Amino acid sequence: MYAIYEKRGSQLNLFEDEKEEFIDLNEAEEILRQLRKENPVEYDRIANLRDGIRASKSSTHKGSFVFCEASSPNQEHVKGYQQLFLLDEKGDIISRDVSHILSAIKCTPETIGHIIPKDYNAAIMRVKRLFAEEVKHRQSEFKHTLSSTQAQRYIVRELRITFEVSGDDDEKAQINILEKAFRRSLSFAINRELNRIRRYGSTGKDLIKQLADLYVQHNMRNQSDQQKIQLEDHPIPRIICSEKLV
Repeated sequence: MYAIYEKRGSQLNLFEDEKEEFIDLNEAEEILRQLRKENPVEYDRIANLRDGIRASKSSTHKGSFVFCEASSPNQEHVKGYQQLFLLDEKGDIISRDVSHILSAIKCTPETIGHIIPKDYNAAIMRVKRLFAEEVKHRQSEFKHTLSSTQAQRYIVRELRITFEVSGDDDEKAQINILEKAFRRSLSFAINRELNRIRRYGSTGKDLIKQLADLYVQHNMRNQSDQQKIQLEDHPIPRIICSEKLV
């Protein structure tokens, strides 16, 4: 279980009392830096704890603590979206405030652990499911931030008009490929060319030819495939650690 340390005199100790003593994230990070400097063995032990570790201890707050994270399966070394949860005895979330939660889970090196209740996992998994829904929502918002520019909207509109009047199946297939490619988030150079095309009012077959040339020149097929992979690289929610507070 991750621990929060406080330096008193020349000794590094865990918090020794149960009174409400809030600490912010910056202070917590400084405490851990001190621990790494003065007790590197203990610091490494904490840093290398496996994910999913569970604990239980006495606390003035009765409930549970859960630390969730969602990171890319292809970039596990990169920290993803993280969230702390403090639950009451019924399993309802009462706080996500870091200072409040750190105060609730503080302990001493002599703190005696308790047996984890049989119904503990059910409450924790409810939090994980809620967190997973939040991750999906954030991912959806990220996709929507890839909003189209005025030039892209012009391109898509004219391609659709051309598609509707075209009687050539091959041309329709090409239009579909171009529309999909130019809907995505584009580089500055490509957007500059699209602005030029819009200013000159290119339409029909002339528009298709200019877009096809850009598609080849800027290797947009590979870029589109890579961006699709990034958008479909859904973060995996998991529980880093949790604690029952009794």
